[in-house]
Amino acid sequence: MNWQKNAFGELFSFIGLDSKKPAKDPKGVSPFFFAGTWLYHDQTTNREHELDIRPNYDVYLDGKLLKTVVEALDDYGITFIDRFGYHLIIKANDYRPISIYDEANNETYAIIESKKNKEL
Repeated sequence: MNWQKNAFGELFSFIGLDSKKPAKDPKGVSPFFFAGTWLYHDQTTNREHELDIRPNYDVYLDGKLLKTVVEALDDYGITFIDRFGYHLIIKANDYRPISIYDEANNETYAIIESKKNKEL
């Protein structure tokens, strides 16, 4: 009887009735919306930083990979959580990301521009 249970479980998961798997995002937010190289200025250190978000949601800060996981995603924001439990929240408007909240520093930074726009 165990084989029947496994076979039915695979069948139900195949047709989308498996309750253990998370549902897909109903809004269908494109991974390309938040992807890009975003620049912001940290007034505390008086430095410009580069935040690079890849379409696979890898996050690089000044060229260094941050170990993060996507915790939440919708049309107006993406929340990452790092290996220390701190959140990195990117807020957006209808057109592009506009701010970065770094919980580790308890600071919100305005996105100055994308690197692509700076090079043009």
